[in-house]
Amino acid sequence: MSDYVWNRGEWDSGDVFTDPSDGQVLVDTGALPAGYYLLAVIGGGSVAWVYDVQLRNAANTANIESQRRRPPAGNEDFPFPNKVFVGADERLRCVLSGAIIGQVQMSVWRLSDS
Repeated sequence: MSDYVWNRGEWDSGDVFTDPSDGQVLVDTGALPAGYYLLAVIGGGSVAWVYDVQLRNAANTANIESQRRRPPAGNEDFPFPNKVFVGADERLRCVLSGAIIGQVQMSVWRLSDS
């Protein structure tokens, strides 16, 4: 994965997965510093697919919040409409729900107030 920084904005890019299985982590920001973040999930798939956007606790053992998305084949853009508070060492990740036969890739764009 690559991580680019542009004027306090950061881009976490997941790999392109071919025929991924259920539960595949598509992108993960890693542990983040505490703060308020503008977030967007961006990606695409060659087939219809289902994934969960998860805000995980600092131990990365449980979801604090989760949102299921069901995009059709093509591009997927899910910008969060407002700043979200992320506690110290919490993370945002996207996880595939159900196996697919095809390709999928996800990225997370984030801008912090710190």
